[in-house]
Amino acid sequence: MVKKQVVTDLNLNTRINDIFFLKNVEFRVRRDKKTVDMFFKIADRTGEIEAINWDVSTDRVEELGKIEFARVQGYITKKKSDGTLQATISSLTKTAPLDLNYSDYLPQSKENLDELMHKIFSKIDSIENYHLKNLLKSFFDDPEFAEKFKRAPAAMKVHQPYIGGLAEHTVNVVAICENIGNIYKEINRDFLITMAILHDIGKIREYAYDKVIGHTDEGKLLGHIAIGLEMIDQKIKSLDNFPPDLELMIKHTLLSHHGHFEFGSPRLPSILAAIALYYADELEAKVSGFINIKVENKDFKEKWSKWIWWLERSIYLDEEAILKNKINEAEDKVELE
Repeated sequence: MVKKQVVTDLNLNTRINDIFFLKNVEFRVRRDKKTVDMFFKIADRTGEIEAINWDVSTDRVEELGKIEFARVQGYITKKKSDGTLQATISSLTKTAPLDLNYSDYLPQSKENLDELMHKIFSKIDSIENYHLKNLLKSFFDDPEFAEKFKRAPAAMKVHQPYIGGLAEHTVNVVAICENIGNIYKEINRDFLITMAILHDIGKIREYAYDKVIGHTDEGKLLGHIAIGLEMIDQKIKSLDNFPPDLELMIKHTLLSHHGHFEFGSPRLPSILAAIALYYADELEAKVSGFINIKVENKDFKEKWSKWIWWLERSIYLDEEAILKNKINEAEDKVELE
């Protein structure tokens, strides 16, 4: 079934009539206790919008609570001060999975995914250490692993929460680590680049990303650090004569790459490459997260964003406009001179 209407096409007073993914569904009981109001979001690959289905019979709560994809009918009835829209829904009809093209509902990186993977393969080819290169190739020469790595998201919300996000994040972390290595010659380049490529491999099993992006049971129970450690442990056991001390350093760097106990690392970075990887990973995630916030707030008319929970602050949105104006002023001044 061809999707004709996407979230980014919707605006105030637009009539809604297409299939969307329903997320964050919540029912609030009315005073008469005979009906409920259904609060949720309608979403597709382009974004999401808050929606309300008023005065729903309590008999339909169980049915509606289980719906993932539905034909949604209604109108965009409100535009908030922050630029976000709200829809009032009059009808929800469950849609059969066979009628869906799931790529319509999965946000994807703007980068070419094959080119991202080519960059990773090129970095693997540049590794000179036999054992490190062999370990990398044992993962990425497996077509099934490589395909999952190419498509996996990097996160659920904060940074690169879309198809191809993991590959995009990894390529960026590798580039940052290359620059770190060029400055600090004491860090072993082969080891740092290897760990930049491998640090998040557990995310291919932490997240589900076939229909919609979400956590797997394994992801919720273990997390990508524990999963990644298990994957590396199993792979090293399959390789001949892998040095035990190198194995320890690899496992330590993976376990410590979140940098702090409270951020999910069971060990703190205790070798040069581990501390470098932590800051490279943190820098890439934070900067990408900032960029996502600015994109999401592009229609926001205020100078400051809404409160960002993971940053514990609002961010200033006029930065780019101010700098662009100053550059233009400087160029005009040069021309006049």
